Amino acid sequence: MEMVTLDSMPEMSGALRELNDATWPEFLLRADIRSWSSIYTGFQSFQILVLEQNSLVAAGLTVPFEWVPGDLLPNTIDEVVYPAHWPLRTAGVLCALGVLVRPIYRRKGLSRKILSEMRSLSKVRGLRGVLAPARPNRKHEFADESIETYVEHRDDKGRLLDPWLRVHEEMGGERLGFMHKSVTVTASIQDWEKWTGMRFSTSGSYSIPDGLAPVSIDLEKDQGTYREPNVWYFHRSNPND
Repeated sequence: MEMVTLDSMPEMSGALRELNDATWPEFLLRADIRSWSSIYTGFQSFQILVLEQNSLVAAGLTVPFEWVPGDLLPNTIDEVVYPAHWPLRTAGVLCALGVLVRPIYRRKGLSRKILSEMRSLSKVRGLRGVLAPARPNRKHEFADESIETYVEHRDDKGRLLDPWLRVHEEMGGERLGFMHKSVTVTASIQDWEKWTGMRFSTSGSYSIPDGLAPVSIDLEKDQGTYREPNVWYFHRSNPND
């Protein structure tokens, strides 16, 4: 396998879009993030591609971001993507928006390798490190728990229960806090029933497939609202900063 950035193989842009759309739950593709497509067009040198025999098997999505340790953390992913620009006015960070891995290549350590490559890319670009709003990949099993409670779960070996959060911790990531509304998805009841395969006959909160938190259903308004929690980690380029 080889790792390259999208600017060196712009013909892979379509494959990257396809991998992105196939990786996230369908409802997240309707999230309130402006300018997501700029990832593929304006920040090609910040997108990491993992190729096997010229086929895209995994990717790391990032954008440069004006943030320094001690600043307030963004409240949403939109607050990262929409104002993103390059070059930065200060030595900011690389914000890790997602790690995408095709199903047959999962559990092979690719996520860890991609995060390591993100850290290397941040150093090459002269940035302070990688700031990651991590999406816990087992939180859907504990959808009714607060994100603060969930991150304290550990296995019988003392490791974080969540595999993706565990990678961040084991690679020296500093947990900075929580993003309680990383994205918001608001849609009709019909849309939510299509995306989840569920029926919503009364108003209330419902756990949904792949949802990290319940969706709030309001039949009178014909509306369901989902707000997703993430966990902030920071990987410093210079541990002494």
